[in-house]
Amino acid sequence: MMSLHNMANWRLGAKPSRKAVILATLIAIACPAGAQQLPAPSPDQIETRFEQAENRLEEMGFTGVIAVSAKGGKPLFAGFGDTAAADGRPDKETLVDVGSITKTFTGAAAMKLVDAGKLSMADRLGDFFPDAPEDKARITVHQLLTHSAGFTEHVGSDLEYLSKKEFLKRAMKSDLLFEPGTDYAYSNVGFSLAAAIIEKTAGKSYADFLKDDVLRKTGITHVGYEEAYDAGRSLLTKDGKAVSEASWGGTSHWALIGNGGILATAEDMILFRNAFASGDIVSKAGVELAQAPLVREGEDAPSHYGYGLVIQDDPVLGRFYWHNGGNPHFSANWTDYADYGLVIFVASNHPEIDADTAVMILTESLFGVRMMRMDEGDVESEQD
Repeated sequence: MMSLHNMANWRLGAKPSRKAVILATLIAIACPAGAQQLPAPSPDQIETRFEQAENRLEEMGFTGVIAVSAKGGKPLFAGFGDTAAADGRPDKETLVDVGSITKTFTGAAAMKLVDAGKLSMADRLGDFFPDAPEDKARITVHQLLTHSAGFTEHVGSDLEYLSKKEFLKRAMKSDLLFEPGTDYAYSNVGFSLAAAIIEKTAGKSYADFLKDDVLRKTGITHVGYEEAYDAGRSLLTKDGKAVSEASWGGTSHWALIGNGGILATAEDMILFRNAFASGDIVSKAGVELAQAPLVREGEDAPSHYGYGLVIQDDPVLGRFYWHNGGNPHFSANWTDYADYGLVIFVASNHPEIDADTAVMILTESLFGVRMMRMDEGDVESEQD
């Protein structure tokens, strides 16, 4: 007899996007009393179920790239859409805009400096910017990296070039939404300020610090802004625009740096997540701190924010970490079902069948469950 699993975990708009557009958010699964964790799928099951998800996404018209990594197994990749990338069908080496997943890299970069003894999460904005106004001078790095500093979501458009000097000016003049440390409000501004602090502390650009100090030893080579860009390998918008034009307005700038717009490949995203979780990028203590449920994402929210990632616990799927991101053209999502050693990454250029939807479908296939978005109503789903 199959057990029933109420799946009310997918709904739109639970976590702010940069322009309140295509992002859907992974929300904790509402389970009946007595629900138990699912058995881990075997390597053969993972491969078979990945193919099932491929077929389903193909039928839905999904375009983009999907990836799954299982502990001890070879990562699986699939691309969709013969004209979705500049060089044809997307694959594991296609460059995609990961959007706000950039924040995951910023969190890792900050922890790298903490490990080196060069930065403390208790350090304050005024320590780095002596001219910071009184209401912002005492804001901590911890608050910037957990969306609890009170900054607004943005102070500039993604497509309008914003210099670092102008960004800092606007950020310091902006009105705080609340007293720092007393609430949660998703903020791109806070993460770009964290990137500016990383630059001051490291003595090099944010992108160079990622490349030289955070990622070099992992073998990851295709993460960054212009330094990683290759127009011939870019995922394209539906009307054929490459990432540099569609996401940056031509060149990267400080409405994005540290909070969004970074390029990566599906292969490098899988490598990055596995390397970070294994303690190969920062110390084990750093991983534990970054992945701690530090700040709840709003009153009664089922999720918490760590340093650049979201933490959730579920009675059926166990503990999982994730982050998503996107703009009107592209979306991306990485999700790590840590209790199962399963990591998923998806990048999409499809406005309707976005990365969050694809992660949901992969989750359904890999675990043998069925889920629905909240806007479609709650549903009883069968657990195979």
